[in-house]
Amino acid sequence: MTRVILAAVILTGTHQDTEALLAETEALCHACEREVCAVITQSSRSLDPAYAFRRGKIEELRTLAKENEAELVVFQNDLSPAVTARIAESIGIPVIDRTALILDIFSLRARSRQARIQVEIARLKADLPAAGLLKDETESHQRGGSVTNRGAGERRGTVMSRRYEARIRELQKELEKIEKRRMQDENRRQRTLLRRAALVGYTNAGKSSLMNALLEETQGRGSSVTEKDMLFATLDTSVRTIEAGKKAFFLYDTVGFVSGLPHTLVEAFHSTLSSARDADLLIHVSDASDREREEKEEITRRTLDEIRADDIPVLTVYNKCDLIPAEERPSGICVSCRTKEGIRELAEKIAERLYPEEESLECLIPYNMFGLLHRWQTVLSVNIREQNENGIICTVSGPADRIREFYPYAVKGEK
Repeated sequence: MTRVILAAVILTGTHQDTEALLAETEALCHACEREVCAVITQSSRSLDPAYAFRRGKIEELRTLAKENEAELVVFQNDLSPAVTARIAESIGIPVIDRTALILDIFSLRARSRQARIQVEIARLKADLPAAGLLKDETESHQRGGSVTNRGAGERRGTVMSRRYEARIRELQKELEKIEKRRMQDENRRQRTLLRRAALVGYTNAGKSSLMNALLEETQGRGSSVTEKDMLFATLDTSVRTIEAGKKAFFLYDTVGFVSGLPHTLVEAFHSTLSSARDADLLIHVSDASDREREEKEEITRRTLDEIRADDIPVLTVYNKCDLIPAEERPSGICVSCRTKEGIRELAEKIAERLYPEEESLECLIPYNMFGLLHRWQTVLSVNIREQNENGIICTVSGPADRIREFYPYAVKGEK
């Protein structure tokens, strides 16, 4: 594993839990096979504009890197390309910030063509400012060289920026084609009349595990999804059909959120995150055993605001409840994907929220329209009472907007 020094400027006056953020960044390092061999911090009111750390701390970082035979420094703080380059030159080993670290993880995890394109777009956008700073090689060896040299360097930076921008446009066109195919799949799902629930939450809260548990306990349709005990185990959106009693719904597993999720990634993954924006109900999965649970729930809410999914109804589910004593469990829906505690009840609760019984209608359905009942039986409650020579007499219950199609068959005295 690559030996890493974790560095951070602790900004005084902020209310961030630095210890928790450092622990999370260390977990991010581990997620891309990097071992943190040392941690160095400095408290300051602001980042030094040249080196992030003050000069004395940079010397300490250089010494620490040599003593620990470190191969990389990861800064907790977001740094500009110029600052990153200056630190690297000063200490003699590469330096990246937290955004670059997350991009590295996404690059490793991307499996589908869509995910790989989204990650490349995000990386190109993140690297674009650095590309514009590139100078001609002759100028780099002649500090304060001639006007001609400086002009050549500026032209090289402009050329590289244009190449980056051209590649981004090329990738965006390919991504649009993939999204069109995805929308065709979504349109087919819409025609089935099933409503949609999307799993959202902090990375590694157990969203994929919850989807697999629901598939297993409800005999839903579709294969299990990948689940691993690591940050950002999967990036691609998975869709499965879950059956709860006589009701069924689509369940989407989305990419996990994290503190300070880089804007370039949010932007690039807009099509993947649209599964949350287009859902009828969001299932906010929270790790009940995590001591930072409340902070991570707030980060999830802020991310939902950023992707414009804040107006969608939310059902909060506390996972991993088997890991804490009963008296310490949060109030609300508690489940365990490991023991399957509460999973079936959760499926029923989701179905109730997606298909509330707001209206009931007594209908006489002619036999030649029996397909209508078959079409709606997974999204409405249908209670067949009797059959006669004219058709099937039944009570249909469900949301008013879904019941409307049965109005023409209502018995006298109804709609």
